[in-house]
Amino acid sequence: ARLAEKKGHEYAIRALAKVISRHKNIIYLVAGDGPLRIKLEAMALEAGVKDHIEFLHAVEEKEVLRLYEEAHIFVLPSITARNGDREGQGLVLQEAQAAGLPVISTLHNGIPDGVLDGKSGFLVPEKDAEALAGKIEYLIEHPGLWPEMGRQGRRFVEEKYDINKLNQKLVGIYETLLRRET
Repeated sequence: ARLAEKKGHEYAIRALAKVISRHKNIIYLVAGDGPLRIKLEAMALEAGVKDHIEFLHAVEEKEVLRLYEEAHIFVLPSITARNGDREGQGLVLQEAQAAGLPVISTLHNGIPDGVLDGKSGFLVPEKDAEALAGKIEYLIEHPGLWPEMGRQGRRFVEEKYDINKLNQKLVGIYETLLRRET
């Protein structure tokens, strides 16, 4: 994710600082680059979690797929930025679910439409590092849930976001409109 305010990385860092006190074997990978990189790296150092966060640069598609394969949980703590900038739907959440990962994100803009809260992942309020930490910790402590959440997410994405199904639906809409015109 771009290292921009709307991605909410600072809340993930704060949440990680809470979780690491009880779960030391965590590595949080941040794939992307952007204007907040230096600030976020300093924040990680100040929060005492620098050794648990790897700030990667922008990665190619093949590398993203590899990262999904190696991950256990996907976190996108999106927020509304001070300038009003917001996430659209968070397409990366569909990618992560398609890869079979349980996801944790926020009740932000279109994100709730793209996650089955409690089934394929969890949604927490924006800017709530405590709630975010709680859900991360819950998933860490319940790894037996990961496969089923991953299956639920994969199934959800296949049903709702399959390009062929979406195209058929669009064609159906056009055909209905054309029949009304004649």
